[in-house]
Amino acid sequence: MRVPFFFTLLPSWLALANAFTVAPPRFGAPIRSTRSIGSEATMKTFLPSISSSQRWMTKKNCDHKGGDEPHEPQVPEPGAWDDKELDDLLDEFRSLLTNEDGTMSAAGAAFLAALSEVCNPVLTPPDRGSEFWLPFRNGEKDLADDFFKIWCTYAPAPEDPSLYIEFWDYLVNTNEGKKYTSADSRFRKWFVRFLDLRGKWINSKESTSTMEKWMTFKGTTEHPFDMNNFVKLDTDPNCLDGGFETFNQFFLRRIKPSVRPLDAEAKIVAPCDGGAFYIFEESSNVTSHKDFTLEAKSKDTFHLGDALPGYGNSFIGGPLIDILLWFTDYHHFNAPVDGTVLHAGEYQGSYNYDFDNYNPDDPYAPKPPTADSDKVGWYQNLNKHKRYAFIIKTKDMGLVAMIAIGFFGVGSIISEVKEGQELKKGEYMGHFGYGGSSILLAFEPNQDLKFLEDMSNANYPKLIEVQQGLGTKQEKSEKYYTP
Repeated sequence: MRVPFFFTLLPSWLALANAFTVAPPRFGAPIRSTRSIGSEATMKTFLPSISSSQRWMTKKNCDHKGGDEPHEPQVPEPGAWDDKELDDLLDEFRSLLTNEDGTMSAAGAAFLAALSEVCNPVLTPPDRGSEFWLPFRNGEKDLADDFFKIWCTYAPAPEDPSLYIEFWDYLVNTNEGKKYTSADSRFRKWFVRFLDLRGKWINSKESTSTMEKWMTFKGTTEHPFDMNNFVKLDTDPNCLDGGFETFNQFFLRRIKPSVRPLDAEAKIVAPCDGGAFYIFEESSNVTSHKDFTLEAKSKDTFHLGDALPGYGNSFIGGPLIDILLWFTDYHHFNAPVDGTVLHAGEYQGSYNYDFDNYNPDDPYAPKPPTADSDKVGWYQNLNKHKRYAFIIKTKDMGLVAMIAIGFFGVGSIISEVKEGQELKKGEYMGHFGYGGSSILLAFEPNQDLKFLEDMSNANYPKLIEVQQGLGTKQEKSEKYYTP
């Protein structure tokens, strides 16, 4: 069996991060999904932060309009695009690379050092972008015009949806690239604006040039996909683009209700589509938090106490499950359990490039190490990623934490959930911006939980589908798999 490209993308990537079956399996039954966990949860283009007040729209001839329920997934209305915004932003980038007298700036030298490293086969494996980046190192191509400009206005295509972010990841994850992106505050702020502008283009009518390809795309062996499982905005067979007016509308497409029925018998259901595996299996021999190394995230570590400020100690010793979403997955997420929302907090994160990483408006968020600092001390860990943390109090399983994480620049995680709200399992909670992402589930120890599948092999995560049964409370006499 071929290891998906997703798990070989970065040199240290081991485990991170659509034709679908109609009915989810019951407990003890094998998962029959023909989906494959996507290999490009790092391959992201981006959506700007969107407030809950953003206008949404539905079109005529839609086989399921959405909007009848207060938290039902809907389709974003197209936004305006102005080429001048991109031109001005690229001019600012050029100014970062040179001094006023025209000589190379420290930022320009840092980019050149990263380009030299990624192009050196002794320092970087030759399959990690050296051929792509060589003309940039040699001065034959320009970073502003030949990379960032093209990336910003790239319409993701089925054959290569992750084209430019893949090469960017190769460059920025060199030793020199990491040093620069963590040290230069001017570039960090510029790059956030670039990602927001990229998202603005994705949500414009200029972004649909590849839409007809997506409507007929049947996926690959590793990543099957079938648009027949999703809701088109125009069901007229003569409408070749499915009625989608922007790429973002396609990405946030709704799924047909019959494709993801709720498993009413399960106590815990999958909050999203994706591939699930254990970061930590339950153990009574743990008395404090540990750093869990996520090999697939450039040796990032995951420290639950930092990721869930104020609540992290509740989950010491309990199961910790990661679910990775691939580019073509359904990117809305639902409640995994019944319960009351004790906490729903957005943490700004750093887009994986060490940007400002704290939320001054959240009482649970870590505070900067000094009064004049815009960083927190643990920004180099997994906790640096933008995330939305939910703490749910259940009746008979203690607290359950769900953390929606936007990897590599996903700046938009939209929540429809408020603190104090009563949730029913399978209830709609929100969605990610464009790209692939991840959802972590954390449980308290000693809750006698029975899980559906052995999720211990991070190389081959168990494929799950939103609202499929994931776990329940075990009977003492049962034979079961449990972490």
